[in-house]
Amino acid sequence: MVNRPNLIWRIVPYLALLVLAIVLPHLGISNYYLHVVIMSLIFAIAVYGLNLMEGYLGLLSLVQAGFFGIGAYMSALLTLKLGMSFWLALPLTALATMLVSVLIGLISFRTRGHYFVIITLCIGIIINLVIEKWESLTEGVRGLIGIPYPSNLGPITFNTIEAQYYLVLAFLIMTIFVMKRLVDSLVGRTFRSIRNSEELASTLGINVMANKLLVVCQR
Repeated sequence: MVNRPNLIWRIVPYLALLVLAIVLPHLGISNYYLHVVIMSLIFAIAVYGLNLMEGYLGLLSLVQAGFFGIGAYMSALLTLKLGMSFWLALPLTALATMLVSVLIGLISFRTRGHYFVIITLCIGIIINLVIEKWESLTEGVRGLIGIPYPSNLGPITFNTIEAQYYLVLAFLIMTIFVMKRLVDSLVGRTFRSIRNSEELASTLGINVMANKLLVVCQR
């Protein structure tokens, strides 16, 4: 049986952190520092995908930044150059990035150890070079300028930095919730068994390749 007082005391720090995150824009900090916090929250979301690969599956992948870049540029291109709504571009970007990730995973997961690290490093460098050199599409090192704000969600607008902060915070909270449920489930225990020993997991009937590709889809 769970000790209720101990459970409450374990929850209190997280609730305090959540309250601080909610009131942060109202504490009088400048827009610059709030922008820094927003970027930190975005990177935190990306790190959860990296932690799933390295922490729970036990594979050191150096292509995570490449996937992050693909998603960022694709979302920006769909909204900026095609005039698509952010809320439509977001799932399309996630789907396209997932397909690219699965394709790369089918190749890279056939290697192990140092070879896996090297091939993911090479793929990450290739993605960076494509983004940098394809100037007619990505504007090269200048980057894309004038990316529109997310379109209104009913009465909610996102044309202020405070609204954008709460939007990113909401996505981070959803990411934490989904990841927590995932790693505590049978799927999460399967990932850990593969991390401990791929051979043993395969002997027990676990489809190692399918689970590795599943991790890629979650990123």
